[in-house]
Amino acid sequence: MLPTLAHAGGAFLMKGGSMRLSDDQQVIDLASRNLDDTSTGTLAFNLEGRQRNGMAFGVEYLTYRHDFTSSTSQTGEAITQSIQFLSKKYFISGGPVHPYIGIGVGAGHTDVSYTRLSGTQFSDKEFTLAIQALVGIELRFDNLSFLAEIKHLYHDIEGGGNEYDPTATGLFVGMGFNW
Repeated sequence: MLPTLAHAGGAFLMKGGSMRLSDDQQVIDLASRNLDDTSTGTLAFNLEGRQRNGMAFGVEYLTYRHDFTSSTSQTGEAITQSIQFLSKKYFISGGPVHPYIGIGVGAGHTDVSYTRLSGTQFSDKEFTLAIQALVGIELRFDNLSFLAEIKHLYHDIEGGGNEYDPTATGLFVGMGFNW
């Protein structure tokens, strides 16, 4: 028999996963770069308050990294971070299974860096608006949650010489603590 469902007034969730870029062939610093298909160091943390009607509001921090190479075998990295306000709707109020959908909006930051053939360091940092859509399922037992989530992050920072576009779709799994 499964443990009883905890009535959660809030939660802290930790997730790991992988983000796949919408475009893994991009122009950075006026040269074509081949970015890794999937990210490394992909983590998300969110804190949310939950209401009895199934709505939840909170904040999420997300980070992921894509390494890249150029035709001259130069390697570099593109690190993306965002902090967003989230709104979720949970659809089942009873039992341990809680499917949900959500949206988020907030600030995004990218840092693209590599060493040029001349030995000088190239670094370009950009801040912009980031928007996400997500769908997932959460299993709640006592004060513990387990979840799986798919999200799409739109974070287009084209312009200003840096044409790196970190728009990506990802799959996450994680766990959390409810109260």
